[in-house]
Amino acid sequence: MAAVVFYMEDDSIKVQRLESETTSIGRHPESDVVLTCASSSGRHATIKRVGSDFFVQDLGSSNGTRVNGAEVEEAKLKDGDRVGFGDVQAVFYAGEPPSQDQIKAKAPVSEPVKKAVALPAPEKQIIEPPPPQKAVARAPLSPVRRAYSRGTPGEYPDTTGSGCMTAAIVIGLFICAFIVGLSLRHMKEMNGNFITDFVQKLTDKVPTIKVERKEDAGK
Repeated sequence: MAAVVFYMEDDSIKVQRLESETTSIGRHPESDVVLTCASSSGRHATIKRVGSDFFVQDLGSSNGTRVNGAEVEEAKLKDGDRVGFGDVQAVFYAGEPPSQDQIKAKAPVSEPVKKAVALPAPEKQIIEPPPPQKAVARAPLSPVRRAYSRGTPGEYPDTTGSGCMTAAIVIGLFICAFIVGLSLRHMKEMNGNFITDFVQKLTDKVPTIKVERKEDAGK
């Protein structure tokens, strides 16, 4: 019958035969193996039997479960494996455990739980604020100039009248150029003065054409 030999902190030895499928280990009084060491948790670990094999499983203990010095969550046990539950050491035997004298002679060396060493806090680095920058005098921005409608005083004069005058001059020049062009063409084709002929045509009387209506032949 497989068994686990526990070496308690008071130098006592407890032999736990793994007769049931699950053996609970911890400080809780209802555990199959009750540990009194402060480094062990209330429900520290279990040892389960699966067929002919045995597995140790940690139950989220504070100081962990180790097999041959390596911390494990679950591991298969072999004959002679050293198992640590906090500071409590144990040895797994796949068969019958040795005699009491042999057990005492083979007591494993206690492996104290490694505690985290608090490192000194790093010195705070004092960051000096940058020196204040001198204000640079800047020329004020010129305001945006806006055009105003007629009758409203503004920075720009009203140019509506000059614009109309310019348009009238352009139109007048266009008409003069048109008349000069017609005169030159008339002079070339009709061998006469365009203005004189135009005035003469306006003053001439239009001949009257009398239209007589013929009556029907029977009347």
